Amino acid sequence: IDKPADWTSSDVVAKLRGVLHERRIGHTGTLDPMATGLLVILVGRATRAADFAQSADKSYRAGIRFGMTSDTEDVWGNILSRSGRTVSEDALREALSLLPGEQTQIPPMYSAIKKDGVRLYDLARRGLVTEREPRRITVFKAELVDFDPEKQEATVDFSVSKGTYIRTLCHDLGASLGAGGVMSSLCRTESGPFRLEDCFTLAELEERKNAGTLGDCILPVDALFTGFPRYELSGSEEENLRFGRRFATGFASGRVAAYAPSGEFIGLCEIAGGECRLLKGFYDTERRDAP
Repeated sequence: IDKPADWTSSDVVAKLRGVLHERRIGHTGTLDPMATGLLVILVGRATRAADFAQSADKSYRAGIRFGMTSDTEDVWGNILSRSGRTVSEDALREALSLLPGEQTQIPPMYSAIKKDGVRLYDLARRGLVTEREPRRITVFKAELVDFDPEKQEATVDFSVSKGTYIRTLCHDLGASLGAGGVMSSLCRTESGPFRLEDCFTLAELEERKNAGTLGDCILPVDALFTGFPRYELSGSEEENLRFGRRFATGFASGRVAAYAPSGEFIGLCEIAGGECRLLKGFYDTERRDAP
């Protein structure tokens, strides 16, 4: 789904329950209400993949405004300071060139992370600031798209690992340039194998529903696992997995997407020590010999 601004991820899920007439609907990673872009929706038995799909790397196009800071690290929060300092394009490009790589990031106070059972944003709304544990993240790309020196606004494409806060990257980038900075817009463009250009708007889904072509918009669940090696099961191996049994295999260790001889996607498996076990099944649970 191409999520519109001012919709929460939960709003989208609620809307789609009505459109699809399916209660089992979830998503693979929240987008803040002001953010737009790609929101991967899980429908029916695909909701079982949520834990695995959320670990995917993601890409974003972010707007950054320099010369200020805020309590939420974006333009929608309370402005804490205005430096009056300006950033040059050369200095910005140099700072961005230093971002890619593994690093630690301190999550913002306005986040859903829990501290002693309480969401950080609940503490922040009460005016409290608490110590947060740094997280290991990876920035794969930080590329300048455009820069307006008069408005002191930039557009940057980021590709990052799971759990990275883009507004914190914007805040830290502004700090490194000595001017301060806040995120002014955010659009998710990629999540794992999925791309924004392949998304549907909610209005387009309504049109598809009325035209009777809504099913054409829904991908099979194994689209989530295209990055894993494909394991072609034998008939006996398929039976073992369906009944929760492990089996010996000479296939390389690691996680694999397992397929039955019929071509049906059985599920995500893990191979270790020459043994294969099912991590999460997505097969039809009806009896295969049923009339």
